[in-house]
Amino acid sequence: MKIKFKLWVENNDGELIIGEGLLKLLLAIKETGSISKASEKLNMSYRTAWGRLKKVEDRLNCKLIEKKYGGESGGGTTLTEKGDILLKNYDELYHKTENYVQEQFEEFLDSNFFKD
Repeated sequence: MKIKFKLWVENNDGELIIGEGLLKLLLAIKETGSISKASEKLNMSYRTAWGRLKKVEDRLNCKLIEKKYGGESGGGTTLTEKGDILLKNYDELYHKTENYVQEQFEEFLDSNFFKD
């Protein structure tokens, strides 16, 4: 047997702040330096990626990404300090929760219910 779970954070109005999808998007932006490349990597449209980011930025009232336009080295996108913090904190929360859930599941499996 195996246990699975999903973890996401909502604001007080029940609106999504971060979950697995936004985590993957922020990680892909950090890796590729581009919303376009990140969305391509995740098989989503640029418009969908941009829309998700904008919604969360509006809900948090802060910028998660910073776009740089043109110039000699070209444009690109980086995470802001807040974006990095959100990414790091969610990742840490996810792994702590995953460890706790796994420990509890192992206790559940060891219970008398599963013994002959």
